[in-house]
Amino acid sequence: MKPLRPAPASVSLGLACWLAAASAGAQTSDPAAAADKSADKPSALSGWMLGYAPLDWHFSDAKKENDFEPDEQKHAYVWLIQAEKELDERHIAGFAYFRNSFGQPSQYAYYGWRFRPFDSVPGLFFKVTGGIIHGYKFPYNKKIPFNNRHGWGITAIPAVGYDFNSNWGTQINVLGNAGVMFQLNYTVR
Repeated sequence: MKPLRPAPASVSLGLACWLAAASAGAQTSDPAAAADKSADKPSALSGWMLGYAPLDWHFSDAKKENDFEPDEQKHAYVWLIQAEKELDERHIAGFAYFRNSFGQPSQYAYYGWRFRPFDSVPGLFFKVTGGIIHGYKFPYNKKIPFNNRHGWGITAIPAVGYDFNSNWGTQINVLGNAGVMFQLNYTVR
């Protein structure tokens, strides 16, 4: 098993500063004015979730499986940024941009469902998404199922997560039998 790989410090620090500034900018010093303003109209970004995944864990090495693959292949650092819209209580749609395990820029456009099965644990959720993925190009196109040599394919990704409050949460994305990705989420309310 491979150890966890954190994001470069500059990327993590930059994202943390951006998220802190975004949440601090949304606050006002006058609570009464904030209550009046929020009662008037919700934010135009209300219901959007922004995600960042700086950690991944692969279950196996990047072994050569076909003659046309490079001899010395190793997993590259993987990261993800994502924007997801809550369409209603259960339905979601979104787009993720990431660097895959082989260093190729990749994209995932999806539709999915989010479930909160336990009333006793309201922050816990399960999610499954399915959509079009692009980026696993030759010679790595056979590393994911239902993918062509130009990098276009379809996929489904299950996840389990927990919302700490109405804005902040985390989730673990299950990437088939390849590994898992740990993600931090900020939801605009």
